[in-house]
Amino acid sequence: MPSAWARAARLLACSFALLTASCFNSTVDPDFGQGIAVGSPEFFAKLEARSGTRWSSGNRVRTLVNGDEFFPPMLAAIRKAEKSITFETFAMATAPKNLNDQPLSIADHFFRAMAARARAGVQVKVILDAIGCRKVQKEDIAMLRKAGAEVVIFHPPNPFRPWRWNNRTHRKILVVDGQIAYTGGAGFGYTWNGDAHTKKHWRDNQYEITGPAVADFQRSFCENWKENTGEELQGFSYFPPLRATGPTRMQVVWDSPADRRHPIAHSVLATINGARESLFIQQAYFVPNTDFRKALLAAAARGVKITVMVPNETIDSKPTRHASQIHWKRYLAAGIQLYQYEKARLHTKVIVADARLSIVGSANLDGRSFFINDENNLHVDSRVFAREQLRIIRKDLLHSTRITPANLSSLKPPFYQTIFARLLEEQL
Repeated sequence: MPSAWARAARLLACSFALLTASCFNSTVDPDFGQGIAVGSPEFFAKLEARSGTRWSSGNRVRTLVNGDEFFPPMLAAIRKAEKSITFETFAMATAPKNLNDQPLSIADHFFRAMAARARAGVQVKVILDAIGCRKVQKEDIAMLRKAGAEVVIFHPPNPFRPWRWNNRTHRKILVVDGQIAYTGGAGFGYTWNGDAHTKKHWRDNQYEITGPAVADFQRSFCENWKENTGEELQGFSYFPPLRATGPTRMQVVWDSPADRRHPIAHSVLATINGARESLFIQQAYFVPNTDFRKALLAAAARGVKITVMVPNETIDSKPTRHASQIHWKRYLAAGIQLYQYEKARLHTKVIVADARLSIVGSANLDGRSFFINDENNLHVDSRVFAREQLRIIRKDLLHSTRITPANLSSLKPPFYQTIFARLLEEQL
């Protein structure tokens, strides 16, 4: 159980986030994509116009489930790097170096692999979020820099610019030699190790991408690199010619509070508004605001079968669960099916619409991802890929509890926690 000091620190952080909420624009067009079916040419054009990034063909994407599947290929790609490595993450923790018997963490392995390639002359650029990566040891950052890598700490606390403290980079990007990219929900700590085998571990997905879309992942990284350093990354080391590697059509979308178009939020909204048959939503943090709740209820009313999977009470952010629970009764009344995953801590971010369009990446379905954090998502227009995501979700359903009107009251938090969650709803 957290100490009194830990609880006070969390309360202070939440209060600070609430106070800085007015610094972020959270306006969306609730009718965006209304009347335009998912999969239609008009739908894809709408998403292109909003985001400014084009759909590309000739890509290959591979789904990697849990740490046992995604850490080995990511490390192998780093160790084979010849020209460049760009790496951006929110959550990372290395082992304390003052304890001789402390085993290496997965983050230590990534640091050592990147340092080895930097010493070999590979250009290594790293962006670590100041808050999410606060448990990265200073010795490890120094080691990486000494090897020749460049490391940027994203938005460290600054009393003179408090609103920047609330803007985190939640982007999850690894690009090697400009030719292979990884994204998804993974953080780099022991709780992502293994195969989500205990309730202390994360159930998560990563995605390996090759083909023309990799250049857009690189552009997403370069945007934050330039913002923080002023340096514009160019040339064949970062942007080599990319040939077709597979049959898949996809779009990479990234977002930050500076972009008032909110392309990630509007893409999700258009997908909900455009769904005609089904929506499967598997989300670590599911806190739709008013516009998104109305869109979900309207989709259910027009006959779309909606299934939502969320974490159980082991979630790391209790206020997020409480804010989500406020609206569960209404979802159930509308015919939306709700499940909570029981085997481990759910951290995936997956939306599948009409068994065709999939949205995966770093963004959650909540106000923080849509309006406050820097995020990146991948849109995949592929029935084959959609079937794979649905197969994985259905497997997760075997380890889930269905939420019904009969058991809803037993899951609800105390009323005072609900009041607190309502105050922070747009920040979670």
